[in-house]
Amino acid sequence: MAILTESKIKKLLRTTKLKESKLLVLEPGTVITPSAKEYLKDITIEYMEIPESSDTKEQEETFPMTQLEVSEPKNIKNIQETLMYDNRKKQKMWKSHLTYQVKIDIIISHILTLQKKSHHIGKMELVGALNTILIVVKTIATEILASDKLDLVQEIEKWLEDKKSYVASLYPEGSFIPTYKDEECVIDLFELHAYLQELEYFIAKEMKEILTSEDYINCISIVTILKDYCWILMVQSKENSVE
Repeated sequence: MAILTESKIKKLLRTTKLKESKLLVLEPGTVITPSAKEYLKDITIEYMEIPESSDTKEQEETFPMTQLEVSEPKNIKNIQETLMYDNRKKQKMWKSHLTYQVKIDIIISHILTLQKKSHHIGKMELVGALNTILIVVKTIATEILASDKLDLVQEIEKWLEDKKSYVASLYPEGSFIPTYKDEECVIDLFELHAYLQELEYFIAKEMKEILTSEDYINCISIVTILKDYCWILMVQSKENSVE
């Protein structure tokens, strides 16, 4: 059932020859609102039966006003649905972006705490390695990786190539879980590895629509490299504590 409102009448008066013709043809059952009736005092209203077998084009020519009344609500509904979809999409992207920043902040906080502990007990080599991770993590927090930081990531990657096979022979990734008897830095590195693994999963699942295709792939690759780097640092700390 069509509804003829004041705003629709005003539109018809502006865009059609309704003022001159003084005739408005409506679909049977059309409801006219009280405010719309005020604009139809000098207009003759006729209700026409629509033949069931009539051609669509012929209907449009015979009942132009009826066609307007039928199509306009549908268009408004489509626009409303599109706007609602866009709003939901924006809200989801905003939440994903916020969660991403929170996860980055948690990782940075953990790195700084571990650096402080390592410095206190004189593990300066570990402090330096953690600083490398920190620099890269701070950079991906902006979602755009500078070229000089990419060089740093490549250096880590080369270092991993030399260490990975030996470390994997001792503890394949996922096969080692520290206990309370291990040194505190080993446990902290295991925790940092878990945070990086969680970030890697989150980027892969939630950030595809936020980042460009190139940045999306780069971010996942970089976090994966940092995660592997952290794992090897943990195994090395474990082995050094055994020695």
